Amino acid sequence: MPPTKASLLYPFLRVWYIFRNLERSAVDLLTLMKKKGMIRTAGLMTGTSMDGLDICVADVDLTPKGLNYSVLYSESVPFPHELKNRIQQNLTGSVPQMCALNYDLGRFYAEEVDKSLKKHHVLSLDLIGTHGQTLHHISGHSTLQIGEPAFLAERLRVPVVSDFRAADIAAGGTGAPLIPAVDMWLFQQEKRGRVLLNIGGVANITLLPPASSHLPVLGFDTGPGMGLLDERFQQLFDGSYDKDGNIASQGTINTEVLNQWEKHPFIQKNPPKSTGRDEFGLQWLAEHKNDLEKMDPPSQLATLAAFTADTIANSILNHKNVYEISELLASGGGSKHPLVMKILVEKLQSIHIRSVKEMGVDPDSKEALGFAILAVACIRNIPGNIPSVTGAKRRVVLGKITPVSHEDK
Repeated sequence: MPPTKASLLYPFLRVWYIFRNLERSAVDLLTLMKKKGMIRTAGLMTGTSMDGLDICVADVDLTPKGLNYSVLYSESVPFPHELKNRIQQNLTGSVPQMCALNYDLGRFYAEEVDKSLKKHHVLSLDLIGTHGQTLHHISGHSTLQIGEPAFLAERLRVPVVSDFRAADIAAGGTGAPLIPAVDMWLFQQEKRGRVLLNIGGVANITLLPPASSHLPVLGFDTGPGMGLLDERFQQLFDGSYDKDGNIASQGTINTEVLNQWEKHPFIQKNPPKSTGRDEFGLQWLAEHKNDLEKMDPPSQLATLAAFTADTIANSILNHKNVYEISELLASGGGSKHPLVMKILVEKLQSIHIRSVKEMGVDPDSKEALGFAILAVACIRNIPGNIPSVTGAKRRVVLGKITPVSHEDK
């Protein structure tokens, strides 16, 4: 008897049925908190570069004794043009606009993570850690990351950890950067010092001393990353950024202007410190319009690239000897900018510079992986801040948990 259309479709319908029920089955928070071994976690990051959503799905086992992890996949989802414009406008937006954007961004996260998991055939998930999109950050006082986590919890039926910065600020810290704890778990060595560099919209470093030295881990924002370069490019040209630094590489660095920029109070401030696009963004460009217009467009971009590279290099050199830094591991979109990296190589000649990719970590999704790990730290009551980095009075567990209901309606 020949197979019927229904019998041919049955295996596919069976897979679809299982997938739909897995998708709708709530992950119990208390059970998850007691779970030993690997926790399958999606880490989400939308950084100060405001270019899209980074997703990293990994199996993570974090205990006070150490970290084990295995990345299933990572990818980046660009923001739709209209959503990206709304984020940029809301850096100085009104309360009603920010409120609406908070919920619409949460809906975007939920839809894109759901689609991503299906595309990569990930049928089960335990937890999500989402940093959110920073709209404003006043170091040590207040911070605002948006992207309502309830939409992720509702659609994916798993607990969501979000709002990671608040607990550190409440404990007297700057609230950022938070990735240094992850860098320590991933990359600290017994006998060699390392510096981890991430160049997003702003740039930040983690100084990892040899574990045997008993020096404190340090980490801080060094100043602008790609934010000023991208925003100035958009003012001068069509497009969102200077691809491969092609235009910046044709310019001449104006050292006189550069020296003036490096006198900025944040650049001169000692760590702990953190910053954002509110300090190095459109307002900064408006305040330095006269400086910029002294130069042709390629030289403007070249000098902005040098501003990023110089402030990074000087921050590292200030600590190089004490921390025995012999190696730099770079990540973030700015680590692919040829002029920025060329200047860093010239200024950090005694330090071996390479990508975190050589250590098995995707440079574009390192921070998304970081928030997957910090989400597991939250669930397991493991502190995720480092007081020597943020200035907090003590180590604290980071993040707020959005649980899911067990009732399917």
